[in-house]
Amino acid sequence: MVTQLKTLSIGPEKKIYLLDSDCGTDSVLEIKEQLGPFSSDITFKYSNVRSPLSQFWNNLETFCVAGCCGIDAFDFWPEAIVEAIKELYIETLVKQLERIKEEVLHSEAEIIGFRRLNHSFARTSFLVLIDYLITEVKQWL
Repeated sequence: MVTQLKTLSIGPEKKIYLLDSDCGTDSVLEIKEQLGPFSSDITFKYSNVRSPLSQFWNNLETFCVAGCCGIDAFDFWPEAIVEAIKELYIETLVKQLERIKEEVLHSEAEIIGFRRLNHSFARTSFLVLIDYLITEVKQWL
């Protein structure tokens, strides 16, 4: 059974509904933060250089820290996204976000756990959020 829990603000009078689903299900997909072309790149494993995806999450984490506030620690308004991507490799970031989406689409999991955001999403809500982020970032390519 899916019920509305809360909303995630993505702009003035714009929101994404965060749905709850049956947490008793075995149908859970855990997203790894390092998805993308840099996940196994030795440069990123043994240096201080961060992948665009990791830096993107860090830059959006402005209200608090995910360990404390979970998804509410992140600012997903368009202006915050513009600031977050200013010094990132946008093309690579888009590819990383698209790989996350593909992983979810190829899974039958109903719950998407994303440790970096410290939140477990209903599949539908996660896909709405990731589509929104891809659209917002792509416009700056």
